[in-house]
Amino acid sequence: IASPVLGAETIKIGILGPFTGSLAFNAGEMKKGMELALDETNAKGGLFGQKIELIYGDSEAKPDKGLAAVKKMVTRDNVLVVGGGYASSVNIATSEFCHNEGCPNVVAIAISPTITSRGYDFVFRTSPNSPQFLEGINKWLADVKRPKTVAFFMENSDYGRDGQKIWEAQCEKLGAKVLDRLYFEIGSTDFTAPISKLKDLKPEVVFNIASTTEAALIQKQAKELNYYTQWIGVGGQFTQAFFEMTGPISEYAMGSSLEPTKAMKDPVTAAFVKAYEAKYPGSRPGIFSSQGYDNLMVILDAVKRAGKPTGNLSADRKKIRDALVATDMRLSQGPIRFDKTGQVDTVIPSPVQVQLDANCKPDTQIIYPPERAAAD
Repeated sequence: IASPVLGAETIKIGILGPFTGSLAFNAGEMKKGMELALDETNAKGGLFGQKIELIYGDSEAKPDKGLAAVKKMVTRDNVLVVGGGYASSVNIATSEFCHNEGCPNVVAIAISPTITSRGYDFVFRTSPNSPQFLEGINKWLADVKRPKTVAFFMENSDYGRDGQKIWEAQCEKLGAKVLDRLYFEIGSTDFTAPISKLKDLKPEVVFNIASTTEAALIQKQAKELNYYTQWIGVGGQFTQAFFEMTGPISEYAMGSSLEPTKAMKDPVTAAFVKAYEAKYPGSRPGIFSSQGYDNLMVILDAVKRAGKPTGNLSADRKKIRDALVATDMRLSQGPIRFDKTGQVDTVIPSPVQVQLDANCKPDTQIIYPPERAAAD
C-alpha cells in the first residue's frame, strides 16, 4: 500500500544554480545541503501529506541561461517558489522576472546588494549581501592591518565589482592608496601577467574576489612566481575543493566566512554538521552546503505556514510570499529573519584566516574579533 506522501501530488519547488560549468562544484555543494533538507522533510511525511519535489534549473552562470531556466520553472513546471541561486549577474535578472510573475524568489548565495535593493516584494535572500559579508574583515582592516597601499584583483562580474566598491570605500576611509584595479573573466586559467604586475607594484594587501577554481589557480600561480602579499577574499573561496587544489600554499589568506564547522558551539549548527557528515561521509560541510540547507528550510517553513496549496497558483504564491515576510527561524547560519527589503539581517560572518594544522593541511580559523577568535 502506497504511503500518502507518495500517493499524493508533489509540492514543487524550483532550484536555480550553475550545475554545469566552472561554478558547478560550488552549486553542487549547495545542492547537497538542499538534498539533506529535502530528505529530512520527506522522511517526516513531507508537507500536508505531499512529497516535496525539487525542480532543478541550470544557469551555467550565464544570465540568459538562468532566465530561460527560471521561465520554464515558473510558467511550465508551475513551481510554488524559486530557491537556490548562485552568481549575482544571473540572479539580478532572474529575481526581477520572478517578482514580475508574482512568484517568490528566495536567493541562497548570490551576494550583490542589487538583488534585494530594488523594492521587489517577491524577492528574498537567506545569505548576507556583500556589505554584510565584508563588515567583519573591514573592521579588521581598520583596527589591525591599517594598510597604506592596496590593489584589486577581481572577477569581472557584479559579484566582483560590488565587492570592490565596498572595499574601495573602506580603503578611502583608511587613507590607503589603490595602486591598481585588475580584472579577469569567469573561467580564466592563466593569471601570470596580472600577478607579475602585482609583484612589481608591491601592495600590502590584494583584495581578490573569485570563485573556487580561479581563486585556487591564482594562489598556485602566485606561489610559482614567488609573489607574496596579504590576500583577502571571501568565504566562497575557502571550500573543500579550494584546499584540495592549493594545499598549504593558501596559508595566511584571509576573508569573511560562515563555515559551519567553526561554529560548533551552536547546537543547531552542530546538528546540521552531524547530519551532513552522516549523509555524505568524508565530505566537508562548507558554507555553500549550509546556505543551501538553510535556503530550502526557509522556503519549506513558509510553504507550511501559508497552508496547503489550493491549486490556484497565483493565490498560493502570494500566501507563501506573505509567510516569508514573517520568517523567524534558527538554522545552520544562525537566526534567519528578513528586513523590509527581503534581505536577511541576522546572519554575521566572521573574519577568518587559512592556517595549517600539525600535518600541514589548510583550514580556516576565526581570528577576529578577539572575543570570537579561535586562533591568533
